[in-house]
Amino acid sequence: MAPSNDVNAEEFKSAAVFDGIKEKLKQEGKQLVGKVGAVFAFHVTNGPGGKESHWVVDLKNGSGSVDLVSNDKRSSADCTIIVADSDLPEILMGKMNPQMAFMKGKLKIKGKMAAAFKLQNLRLRTPKARLSGFNQME
Repeated sequence: MAPSNDVNAEEFKSAAVFDGIKEKLKQEGKQLVGKVGAVFAFHVTNGPGGKESHWVVDLKNGSGSVDLVSNDKRSSADCTIIVADSDLPEILMGKMNPQMAFMKGKLKIKGKMAAAFKLQNLRLRTPKARLSGFNQME
């Protein structure tokens, strides 16, 4: 296991997800902090070369934040999510059902389960084409 501070975050597939969360926080940070009110530690496993990374998403303070951290910084999290690098983007983009991932053991949760349910607020949306005519229906 490689320590987080020796990890190049950009090597991980899930790095794009955390970049997306940072962008979402720039736009909706205060509202998300008001809705969620929790700190999440993401323990991302099975990265490139078997590496692991640890991210903290703070949705409890200010306008929120996303940081790649070392092991000692994770202790203040309300909820810890343990997930493989290949599965995290699938879950947060809505391509994999989080409940099914949990039941299959692909997603592990430690800490406050109520906080884990609030993770739905972080789900990133893929842009969908608007179908003409639907907006005009009443």
